[in-house]
Amino acid sequence: MEFLEALRRQLESKGFQSVMGKEGRIYWRAENPVLYVLCLTEGEQWQREREEFHAFAKEIPLEKFLCTRLVALSVLVCHAGNPVELAHEEPTAYSHGFFPVLWQVSAETGQVQAPAGQPDRLLGIEKLILAAAKGEEPEVLTLREEREFPVVTAVIFLLCVGILVWMSLSGRREEMILQYGLSRQGILAGQYYRFFTSMFLHAGWKHLISNGVFLYYFGIRSEWFLGKGRFLVLYLFAGLCGGLCSVLLGNGGLSVGASGAIYGLLGAMLLLTKKWGPAVTEMNYATMLLLALLSISFGFLEMGVDNLAHIGGFLGGVILVALFPGRND
Repeated sequence: MEFLEALRRQLESKGFQSVMGKEGRIYWRAENPVLYVLCLTEGEQWQREREEFHAFAKEIPLEKFLCTRLVALSVLVCHAGNPVELAHEEPTAYSHGFFPVLWQVSAETGQVQAPAGQPDRLLGIEKLILAAAKGEEPEVLTLREEREFPVVTAVIFLLCVGILVWMSLSGRREEMILQYGLSRQGILAGQYYRFFTSMFLHAGWKHLISNGVFLYYFGIRSEWFLGKGRFLVLYLFAGLCGGLCSVLLGNGGLSVGASGAIYGLLGAMLLLTKKWGPAVTEMNYATMLLLALLSISFGFLEMGVDNLAHIGGFLGGVILVALFPGRND
């Protein structure tokens, strides 16, 4: 029972939710378009329990979870001296988006065994099983109950708005972009300030609004999750990485905008969503991954977009958040 309780805690720490009325035996997590449903079982009645689990899983309305496929994973927990032979397990035919999987798990070692033709790795569950067998404490996602006003995000946005208003009213828009925008010629001339000043300049209101939407959604959540200090470091570092990528690999033209830094927030939130689940961004990992791929892909289709800055910022965000301490203090 100690192993099962440890595994339940590991599952819950990664966004798996217990099905009410199933006494902590059945858990689920949606990763569109796949709904993963997991059943913990042990003892001699495991085959009957597995059949009941399959019958239950087949009745789940996938459209409620915006999914089209369901993976029903039965985790058979075996203790020392009580293994179950799976070699003669008949492969189950997949039908109508229903994919049954069976694992035999050692409570002592955390080793996973699956019948021939079935996967022994799914959604990182095998890592949680190993951690439970080792008695490791699960990482805990700490979300602030009272979310503070996102001061840094607001200051960044208001600074961008204020600069664009001043540029428009003063009639110095082109002059400011030439003087403070990002360009290879300027950087080679030693004007390194352009890496940072260009993050707060925008070509027009359409440009600012499109960046502002992403900044509003991912900036607020990044600041809540990471805290003000680490969020600001992430934003500036991602913007710098985007600028370096643009200068080193681009055509050397002039560019402005916060999109390199904002794509860094997207990359960071993608990595954190993979680790913690939808609690970080209110989107699951598959949705976040699709959003990232589409956002970067569209950059190649639009004229005048510095997509190298987007890619550099995105990679910078992923790298930096991977180096941050594990807890979201």
